[in-house]
Amino acid sequence: MSSLSSAQLRLQAISGHLNSSSGSPALSALIPAVKLDQNILSVLLDGEDQTWRKWTFDLLKDPLFAFQYDLHRNDAVILNQKRHEKLTAMNVRPKWNEPMLPKHYAIQDALTYYDNALGTMAGAHFVLYSGAIRELGSEELKLKYLPAADSFKVRGCFALTELGHGSNPRGIETEARWDPREKCYILHTPTTTAQKYWIGAALMTAVNAIVWAQLYVPNPETSEYEHYGIHAFVVQLRDPKTFEPLPGITIRDCGTKSGLSAMDNGRIWFDHVKVARDHCLNKYGGVNEQGLYESVFTDKDARFGGQLVNLSEGRVGIANATRNLAKVALTTSIRYSLSRRQFGTRNLGEPEQLIMNYNLHQRRLYPLLATTYAHHFSSLRLLELKKVAKDNPKKTKEFHMASALTKAFHSWHLLDTLQTCREACGGQGMKSSNRIGNMKADVDVMTTYEGDNHVLMITVAKGSIGDYTPKKMPALASLKNTFQVGNVSDSTILSAEWQLAFFEHHVLCASQRLQAALSASRQEQNARGGEIESLDQLLDRHAALSQEFSRALAEHWILKALVEKETSDPNGASLTLVRQMHALWKIENDPYMLRRRYLDVEVQERVSNLVSAVLQRVHENVNALVDAWTVPDHLLGTIAGDWVRANEPDAQ
Repeated sequence: MSSLSSAQLRLQAISGHLNSSSGSPALSALIPAVKLDQNILSVLLDGEDQTWRKWTFDLLKDPLFAFQYDLHRNDAVILNQKRHEKLTAMNVRPKWNEPMLPKHYAIQDALTYYDNALGTMAGAHFVLYSGAIRELGSEELKLKYLPAADSFKVRGCFALTELGHGSNPRGIETEARWDPREKCYILHTPTTTAQKYWIGAALMTAVNAIVWAQLYVPNPETSEYEHYGIHAFVVQLRDPKTFEPLPGITIRDCGTKSGLSAMDNGRIWFDHVKVARDHCLNKYGGVNEQGLYESVFTDKDARFGGQLVNLSEGRVGIANATRNLAKVALTTSIRYSLSRRQFGTRNLGEPEQLIMNYNLHQRRLYPLLATTYAHHFSSLRLLELKKVAKDNPKKTKEFHMASALTKAFHSWHLLDTLQTCREACGGQGMKSSNRIGNMKADVDVMTTYEGDNHVLMITVAKGSIGDYTPKKMPALASLKNTFQVGNVSDSTILSAEWQLAFFEHHVLCASQRLQAALSASRQEQNARGGEIESLDQLLDRHAALSQEFSRALAEHWILKALVEKETSDPNGASLTLVRQMHALWKIENDPYMLRRRYLDVEVQERVSNLVSAVLQRVHENVNALVDAWTVPDHLLGTIAGDWVRANEPDAQ
């Protein structure tokens, strides 16, 4: 029997202590006791058939996937490549011209429990590089590049970000000028700030790249170049045999990073590199055989949005990975806390108190556990919306907004979770073999790649505020700030209907405040005369209100996903406790909700009492709630198991 499996027996014995936890009888009376079933919760989370999930977890037992924490970064990149070669040989993904089947979704989901470097390299190659060709390229380009990309034999990267432009891709400086004599594009880096920067897989891995550049095409009548915005091109970077950069291409290291060392980030310059006409990803626009620019869009904004659609696809992957890595950290820290004792007695030799029995410790970890459950279902809701939007263009905007807010909130939550778990585990949280500290360093970048989270929330506000006007939503005209004054039962406050209505009220009030501020600014500018500020400028002027509005939308969207699962599934009542924990904790602690004083003092105080009562019920069911995630032992930190045995002199 392994030390980790014996730890499971220890935890079962310890669970008896939980029933005698020093909870308040008065508080426990507020919420009836409930005994949650781990298996029911597991099915709610990951379905009845978890064959491929277990298959993937078994695959990750291969020694090739053993965690190694002291590698030089070049060796870490090479190991990451070898792991991808192994996974590709096991057919963990469909071919480029095949649909994603349920087994593929299950495999990809299970892989995200491993580490962020594996997922980031997969994202750079399979989602961004291959995805751009698949979604935007001609059939000829797909046939030329995607079979080799599927095999991971000819690898690619996605070169959008530059030294001078990250969150604003419209402002990139790299140029692609159509040369009518040579009948090709000339790709060039005109300035130092135009160098492609932080390009994942560029330094050691990629042979090809999707390169984004500002397109200029000469007017046939005047011969003067006209600007057509950013377009993407398939560009070969290296000789696939020697791996040396091709003439006109310079590649350099970005330098040592604070995390994610197994991903090779590079800088790229182009010196008047020729790119064939048919290597422009021209689904939405490009130069035709006559040397003239043509596009299916007359509107540049519409073309821009269509071209960058696979960035939203990448955000779906981030939303999924972040909630699973949060499960790894919480499983590790909660199991450790269920066996670690500290304080609680003055007599030497008497058993001390389990640290998970302390209310303070519960308040640190259990709300994060509940929100991780909520994020599980919000990521599933996002995935379903992605499928719908693929066949229904009317849903595209909603998908873009949802992917932005979900990516932002999930990645922020993961960082908060990792920091809290690190602290909750004390010094053990710093040890590499316990995973939490390393994950923290590797996932920090998630808050800025695929879009800076704060900027993404601005795009959510910009894209959504027009839907919240008195004309489109008459209820706004008579909306009052106060949501609840007295005369409400505890059972009502605990209900999904009341909590969802409260979150929606927050959205409506936040939209009303932002609309009023925008309107006042426009009226002021009209009275003054002169140029009226754009919506972007106005949202920046009222940044606090726009952030409050977009965050309110995110909180409502996430809670709604959890409530939909709770109320639609026959076993959904098993999610009631985590929904109550998640929603009530937000109501009690969210600074935006608190400062608006939607609830009178008496109701707010009762919310706080109910939070304490729900914490007690979560504590009584914490083993089932954590074990339902079914994170395998070999993906957890050693302190999740027999941490005493793991620290004996002969331990490996």
